[in-house]
Amino acid sequence: MRNLGHSGIDGDVALRDAINAGRLAGPRILASGRKFAKEGDYVQSLNPALAQAILDQEFLSVNGPDQARRAVQKNLLYAIDVIKVTISENYTLAEMTAIVDEAHRQHRKVAAHAVDTPSIQTAIDAGVDSVEHGNEVTDDQLKQMRDKGMFFDFTPTSYGDFFTRIFEGTIAMSLKLRPERLDSDQRTRQRYNDLAQLLKSGAKFPDESDERENQRYNSLVQRVLKSGVKFAAGSDMGWFYPGKTRGQASVSRFPTLHEAGMPSLDVIRAITTNAAEMLGWQDRLGAIEPGKFADLVAVAGDPIADITELERVRFVMKDGKVVRNDVASH
Repeated sequence: MRNLGHSGIDGDVALRDAINAGRLAGPRILASGRKFAKEGDYVQSLNPALAQAILDQEFLSVNGPDQARRAVQKNLLYAIDVIKVTISENYTLAEMTAIVDEAHRQHRKVAAHAVDTPSIQTAIDAGVDSVEHGNEVTDDQLKQMRDKGMFFDFTPTSYGDFFTRIFEGTIAMSLKLRPERLDSDQRTRQRYNDLAQLLKSGAKFPDESDERENQRYNSLVQRVLKSGVKFAAGSDMGWFYPGKTRGQASVSRFPTLHEAGMPSLDVIRAITTNAAEMLGWQDRLGAIEPGKFADLVAVAGDPIADITELERVRFVMKDGKVVRNDVASH
């Protein structure tokens, strides 16, 4: 499991170490510690009396190439495994390049939260290892990423009515908020969904000269699959889902990639073999091969036929030791 931020100064590092020492049962963790952000970016409104203390727990500030390089070095003091950067249009290429150069010098990968097209381009030009989210990625940017061997990491948390269900279980939605949520649900489906229904209907593919129509019908999932870029899948699970553990809520996001047009086998590869390579652990994880960790899960049905079987894990083995076995009781 790769944790990309919001864990306090070293919360994920401490949890990783406790698991590795056998004091707790849990997954193998790649910890990022605090993530990098520019002042004024990526944060909600905070009480001024508390803001700085909160920000210091969650972020390392980046203002200029020198401070960017020092931020990497500061995080390394806590023995982090990966650097997480939240890129906005305020980042300069020099700042991002300094982060990537210093991280790579220390043999650490850089994961870049980049949503809009300019931010994605900055991440690509700086040479990050993976682009997280990438909602507004262009076809040309996907080609650049493919040519440079970068990973595109799907985070389909916002797909469909996920947030609406969270809100329904945690807050009383106003008459204004509910229709806004429903409209947002529809937009996210449209962005992710493939061309299958359109083509089945006998309709012709949209005229390539009409860029707006292309953007409407060419889904994010289908464009990534067609581009040949390396891809993996993450959960972006930073919210409380009523009635589910964090793990259950996270795994519920992966079947949505299939709903958006990704073949079941590609979904499984995205969270196993491909993900292991993105993390730089392909020599240890992601496939059942001699010399790799015996980290296995088993389900009762065929996940190729029904991808939601991934949400019903019956057996877990870590390093050759059985952690959970519900199979014998069925």
